Amino acid sequence: MTTPFVSIKTITYNHEKFIAQCIEGIMMQKTNFSFEYIIGEDCSTDNTMKIVQEYAAKYPDVIRIITSEKNVGAATNDHRTDLACKGKYVAFCEGDDFWTDPYKLQKQVDFLEANHDYGMVHTNLSCVKDGKTIKSLRGEEMLPTGNVLDDVLKGNHMATATVCMRNELLQKINIGKKIVDEKWKMGDYPLWIEIAAATKVHYMKDDTITYRIHDDSVTHKLDWNGDYRFFKDRYLIKKYYIEKFDRKHLLPFVSNIYHRELLKYAIFLKKEDLRQECSTYFKEKATGNEYLYRILSRYKMFDSIFCFLYTSRKKLKIIA
Repeated sequence: MTTPFVSIKTITYNHEKFIAQCIEGIMMQKTNFSFEYIIGEDCSTDNTMKIVQEYAAKYPDVIRIITSEKNVGAATNDHRTDLACKGKYVAFCEGDDFWTDPYKLQKQVDFLEANHDYGMVHTNLSCVKDGKTIKSLRGEEMLPTGNVLDDVLKGNHMATATVCMRNELLQKINIGKKIVDEKWKMGDYPLWIEIAAATKVHYMKDDTITYRIHDDSVTHKLDWNGDYRFFKDRYLIKKYYIEKFDRKHLLPFVSNIYHRELLKYAIFLKKEDLRQECSTYFKEKATGNEYLYRILSRYKMFDSIFCFLYTSRKKLKIIA
């Protein structure tokens, strides 16, 4: 294979129900450039590898399988596929998601080719859960574009499968090493922050992929304790980068959002130390709308009402 212009990467583990649709979404791309497709298969215990191998045999000039003799975990699998990418640009699609726009890659690469001061582009998306689909999740809203570091530090608004970026940035940042060193549980969010600190980021309103929520997902199958650990990790990542990139003016906002969410975990997990932390915070900070959080953090008598309202609201939403 000659050096491809674009690399597309997928990491997959036990995705036998989804991986074929993922691969089809990649292989249907209509482009005026060559691309390679790297699939990091992490020794699945179902038929994922068999399906991947069948597609690799069908497209031997495009698909490359990265694997090993034993399961290495998501972080290492992600890192080794990063290192395998040879193209000028890299696009992502995890094994349980799928691309829906056959011109996704062309549109994103065209933008990056025409705008050298931008290093990454992401798009709108659809979402599917239990057979129900929400199309164009972001609607006509224009998400932040350009210098977006502060926006990304406030919250992650980028879906991995929508992203296309310059490979030189991916290799330079080498986020896989950082994730291992810091023992972070997520890899995409730190990467978006590092990218936003290094270059401009563009958002396209085009709905190009479908993000799948399912019970086999690493994140969506978590119980409250597992979900809390991800939540805590995300907060520590924000604090780390606020310090690293000297964005201390964001701390009041980030801290406020953190304690609102922390109160939820304090109530559901019945953890008194978390409740006390929230109570202390809102006693000092609460004004106006925040007064409700002060009341909730102080009086357990409202816990059952809070749990009922939160659970009912979550059932009505396709995305929690």
